Amino acid sequence: MKITPTSLTISQLFSSKNEQFFIPAYQRRYSWGLKQLRDLFDDIGFLKGNDNHLLGSIVCLTESHVVGVNTLELVDGQQRITSLSILMKAIRNMFTEMNNAENISEINGYLSCKGIDGKFKNKLLLGDLDNPDYIKLMEGENVDLIRNENMLNTYNWFIKWLEEYDVNKLSQFYFRLINNVHVIRLDVGQAKDAYKLFETINNRGLSLSPTDIIKNFILGHASIVGEDTLIKVKNNWKELIVNLDGIDIDDFFRQYMCGIHRRKVTEFYLIDTFKKHYIGMVEESDKLSEYSHYNDVELDDSATIEETLEEENIKDELKQESDEQLFENSEPTSKDIKKEKITIIEFSSVLKEAATTYSKILSRGFDDKKINQHLFNLQRIKSFPAYIFLLNIFQRKLSNDIMRNVLILLETFMLRRHVCEYRTGELDDIFSKLVDVKNENMLEKVKENLSKHLPRDDDFEQKFSNHDYKGKANRAKYVLEMLEYDLIEDKGEYTLNTGTDLHLEHIIPQTITSKKSKKFFGDWIGYLGKNAENLHPEYVNKIGNFTLLAQELNIVASNNPFESKLKEYNKSNIALTKVIVQEYNEFKFSEVEQRSEFFAKKASSLWKF
Repeated sequence: MKITPTSLTISQLFSSKNEQFFIPAYQRRYSWGLKQLRDLFDDIGFLKGNDNHLLGSIVCLTESHVVGVNTLELVDGQQRITSLSILMKAIRNMFTEMNNAENISEINGYLSCKGIDGKFKNKLLLGDLDNPDYIKLMEGENVDLIRNENMLNTYNWFIKWLEEYDVNKLSQFYFRLINNVHVIRLDVGQAKDAYKLFETINNRGLSLSPTDIIKNFILGHASIVGEDTLIKVKNNWKELIVNLDGIDIDDFFRQYMCGIHRRKVTEFYLIDTFKKHYIGMVEESDKLSEYSHYNDVELDDSATIEETLEEENIKDELKQESDEQLFENSEPTSKDIKKEKITIIEFSSVLKEAATTYSKILSRGFDDKKINQHLFNLQRIKSFPAYIFLLNIFQRKLSNDIMRNVLILLETFMLRRHVCEYRTGELDDIFSKLVDVKNENMLEKVKENLSKHLPRDDDFEQKFSNHDYKGKANRAKYVLEMLEYDLIEDKGEYTLNTGTDLHLEHIIPQTITSKKSKKFFGDWIGYLGKNAENLHPEYVNKIGNFTLLAQELNIVASNNPFESKLKEYNKSNIALTKVIVQEYNEFKFSEVEQRSEFFAKKASSLWKF
């Protein structure tokens, strides 16, 4: 491995007119947040006298320099270089307001390079997703159309902090930035060496995301296999990144591996589990230094439960519970699913296609509108672990009819478990094992497997009437929508737009004690009677206290709040809301209880296998 290390000031790093830093699309998008930016800004601002600050190292994949602009691929350091260029852009704008022409010209030189044709280009060229936003930011045009909020926020934060400086302090800050901040630039001539160096610098990636480690592992291997292979694998990885834009890619890999291994794979073991799977699947994997290790090792997810729980950072309430029983349904060890080996190019293509499917599941991007609606239902219920199974079966090219019915089963399964407060920690295992279900008699097999973990009717009915929907507005909307369809005996002729146009209406308001609530909703404490303040939290978020109401139907309250609401309810086209007008002369805690119990009896038949 030939490495050319050079210690450079920021001025030296950016001053070469015939070099352009390139961040390819397969790298993660620009993602620095407030903490990293504030640390960078303060590290510069706190420098005194001749103090220096080392910003760390960057790894550049270089070739022999030629006449014209030489493109250097940033294998490591893209977040820092992007942030520095945005900081210089912000400083330039401040100098523009101060009419400091000399510094403006100097910064323009740092932020640009010039080709043999004499045309200036941005010193930094980002990947397909971020570069259009970067150009808008650098040119100061159409910034309101920037899609990557992190990039725009970075600029705005820098401007905000710099505005606190007068001309002298700004000049000092700028001087220290370009002269007292250093980076170690490591130039590597071959891709395989660049990726290996990246892994070494990052200490096996402990400070990086699992996706960063997996990317470096795959591309590093591809570079060993050959240049043509590297190009094709890079393109597949680029498409994977583009397809998963806006989605947590670590989640994709974790759920993908759950489906592959037919068991829960925790984030703590994701990288090792992926590498073992990769080496078991890819023909050329014997060229890897890790080959003998991962080809023989058995990964034991039960070995360090405490470590695993510390590392878990998985979304929403459906992600793993932090107790020791989390793993009681997980197999202690795993063996790769034995399949015929494929090339690294084929493997990267399989990943790309899986990412495409995963994206369509999360964005509800299928041609069949009913499938998309059921996926929306699962999202509202909160069914994240189910994506393990869905990722697998959506790649099987089953008929739309089968897929719709599977999704309906999952709606029933997830709603019942949530209402009955069954443990969410076992769901990863349940859906991972469900991947083993074959296409033949799919629906019956899914029912059979899920029925083992499905709450009974009597338990569901009892818990349904008392379920607390606080913080679960989307789930409540879904439930009311299904109750509405049942009430009108809908034959699939229309769909309620409960995403935005229909609001979740609390019949008894969420707040009844404040002066503001009395002003807008009336004297509900007086209306509800004795002990209203104490009883209110118990009843306000039960299903019987909810209905659906169009956004435009603003509730106008008076001293008799329920009567005032009835006038607005009567204007609604929602049958559930109309029934309130027809059947209730008053609405207090007893009515909430009665209505909740009525809905519960309906629920046990509506959400049933």
